[in-house]
Amino acid sequence: MNDSPPGDAGLRFAEPHAPIDFEPYRQSYVLPQWKDTRGLYRKRPSRELGTARNEDKAAYFSPEIMVREWDRLWTRVWLLVGHLSDIPRPNAFMKVDRGPESILVVRGEGDTVRAMYNVCQHRGTRLVVQDFGSATKFTCPFHKWEFSNTGELLKITDRETFREESLCHGLDLPKVRSAVWRGWVFVTFDDDAAPLADWLGEEFIDLARAYDFEKVLRIRDVQQEWPVNWKTAHEAFLEGYHVQATHPQLLAAVDSYHAQTNLLDNGHGHSVYQFMSPAPPPHQPTRMPDGLCEENRIFLREAGIPETEWPRHWSEVPQAIIKAKLAKKDYAIDYSKFSEGQLVDDWNLGVFPTTEMFLHPEGFFLQNWLPHPTDPEKCFYQVQVYAVPGIGELPSFMAVENADFSGKRVLPRTYIEDDDLENLGPVIKQDRLINPRVQQGLHSRGFKGAVYSEQEIRIRHFFAEYYKYMRGEET
Repeated sequence: MNDSPPGDAGLRFAEPHAPIDFEPYRQSYVLPQWKDTRGLYRKRPSRELGTARNEDKAAYFSPEIMVREWDRLWTRVWLLVGHLSDIPRPNAFMKVDRGPESILVVRGEGDTVRAMYNVCQHRGTRLVVQDFGSATKFTCPFHKWEFSNTGELLKITDRETFREESLCHGLDLPKVRSAVWRGWVFVTFDDDAAPLADWLGEEFIDLARAYDFEKVLRIRDVQQEWPVNWKTAHEAFLEGYHVQATHPQLLAAVDSYHAQTNLLDNGHGHSVYQFMSPAPPPHQPTRMPDGLCEENRIFLREAGIPETEWPRHWSEVPQAIIKAKLAKKDYAIDYSKFSEGQLVDDWNLGVFPTTEMFLHPEGFFLQNWLPHPTDPEKCFYQVQVYAVPGIGELPSFMAVENADFSGKRVLPRTYIEDDDLENLGPVIKQDRLINPRVQQGLHSRGFKGAVYSEQEIRIRHFFAEYYKYMRGEET
């Protein structure tokens, strides 16, 4: 009887090799964080996902698979598309483009939203091209048909020239299903999809409970086209394994080796990266100072600790920050809601299939890798930063300067040229430079398929869910 996981039959180790004692690493990624009365750092049971190579290289460049992904995956899941603060008042709208589709999301009364396809029912013209705005009606620029912002057809230019029978086809803007969870706006093209809360799942919702999602404003929004498949780019943000090679400047302040990863239902994921702790040997910088690195200093400043009171050694920084934050009263954030570890660590909640939310009490770094409408070897990288008004500094990787917290205007989206890497920030710039080399290598006859470490288990978890949709097995 073969007890190997599916696809592992005949698996052979590369030569030469020696027996590997995996257990020390398995134990090390259960983080022994400070006071955690809520059990948020409890390691969830792992899942047996096998060890076979991922030989499906065509998924990264096949036009046929790109079309199948749209029909079987993208149109069947809930997609996080924005926040209520992006459409702060009744009649405010945002345009959302995903793959070949464009929709309009309009704010109603209270926290309600409605969504509809951004396409005139006369000849198919896109009604709106701006990302954000406010309107009580939408007018087609081609022939001036008018629709209310609830989707009803209001006016047909020269109506008398149409035969009455041609206007009996249901010409209102078709609706798209939408929902709001704690300020975040989601849409799905699938009328039969499970309710949003069920799809997110109890563990996901519990892990996110302390963060002030409802209070935030968007203070950064950048989009750029990348010359890679959306999965190629996304995978780099599902693991911290590449930090030691791609982001060496982070090694003094981020222990990605001991990241704790939890695999959640419906393809969602949770990763905790220890900030304020350097990478362990052999990845620790050869000249790791006994003093403080720049990220230490940023977090100490953000916590409001006077420089004269800064600790002298990096190992004392986390407790100093925790103590200072918990001592704050009448502040923009109630730090007592959080586990102590959350006050210094980077919490990453992944929303399947392509949203990663890097969470700190003060702000949230959201990334999406969106499918190109026609080319499987291109995608749109979108990074957004939402933050709680009244806070101090954010981590430097969020690349935010001179943020506008007034709430008087809705921040426009910035579209940057392909060769403009500086606007990405130093960390994302490094990912943007390495990813095309991955995309090129995927075409090689000499590459037989990806091999994943346990540091990359969320990639294997992603594909387990991905193939459920591609095979039509999702429930």
